[in-house]
Amino acid sequence: MANSKIKNQILRALSSGEKTFWEIVNRQDGTLKELYQVLNKLLKEKIIKREGDKFYLDGQIQTKFYPDPRCEHCRGGIQIKGEYLKIFETYKNIVKNRPLPSIEYDQGFISAEDAIRRAIFMYERGDIEDKAIFILGDDDLVSIAIGLLGVAKKITVLEIDKRLTDFINDVSKEYDLNITTITHDVLDSFPRKEMNKYDTFLTDPVETLQGFILFIYRCMQALKKRNSVGYFGLTHIEANLEKWYHIQRFILSTGMVITDIIRDFSYYPEDENQWIENYNHYLINKKLKIGIPNINWFRSSFFRVEAYDKIKLKKLPRLKSTHELYVDDEAWCTVEYDSWK
Repeated sequence: MANSKIKNQILRALSSGEKTFWEIVNRQDGTLKELYQVLNKLLKEKIIKREGDKFYLDGQIQTKFYPDPRCEHCRGGIQIKGEYLKIFETYKNIVKNRPLPSIEYDQGFISAEDAIRRAIFMYERGDIEDKAIFILGDDDLVSIAIGLLGVAKKITVLEIDKRLTDFINDVSKEYDLNITTITHDVLDSFPRKEMNKYDTFLTDPVETLQGFILFIYRCMQALKKRNSVGYFGLTHIEANLEKWYHIQRFILSTGMVITDIIRDFSYYPEDENQWIENYNHYLINKKLKIGIPNINWFRSSFFRVEAYDKIKLKKLPRLKSTHELYVDDEAWCTVEYDSWK
């Protein structure tokens, strides 16, 4: 990532007024590590200043900056309207009593609105109706959103957290959603009876390179060899361009291609995730000594991939530890959990 690009994006964000760190994050394309480095450089060069949690321009900047043109209300062009509104209201009522994220599994869920929007997008692309859906890790509870559409052939969730599988099972039974859950650790061998049975996968992987590829690999093991598709989320917050390159290269090597990338498609609501205590442990907070976020800053791009030919998978090297799954040099907003070490 060219630092000059991040620099200009920071200055552009600040040209409209002072901002907190969390407000700057999603107006630039660097990882938290890269953003921290550029911010420090700008502070040392006295191009910007900081008072408390607010950053602002110091004096006049010669470059002209135009206002942010992005629409905050139509991410990806997917609207919840008509019949979808009834499903959305039902879904919101269901997830009120969901289990909260667990540090042990590096969890965090997207908003109820974005869970429905994911399901709608997948449906619009023809990847749910009469299809067998495989979901690896479902703290987002998108399985329930898909189930409420009532058009999938079957939905299977592979999830390590028994709190979530129990919750999904109870909801599926009450609303007749045809969801099956399997409590399973992604580090373990993939269940043989689930191999090559599914048309569509969905996952939100961890963002270490090896962990991310392992999640996608497991999902591809579930897919039928031909005419299959997959969906996943990926941020730039803990994944730089080199990591994106290796992820995309892996996907292409399997015989799948990337058909869609929707930037900032999913938000992670701060109040609902109740992450406040976690910020004391995040490396970015320790480095910059910043307060808790004032906005929903953690956002994810949504990818769609499709097999153009028979899916080809080579054997992956085995991860040595849970720590290796969750933590790398870019994990600046991941809690170092004791059991990972």
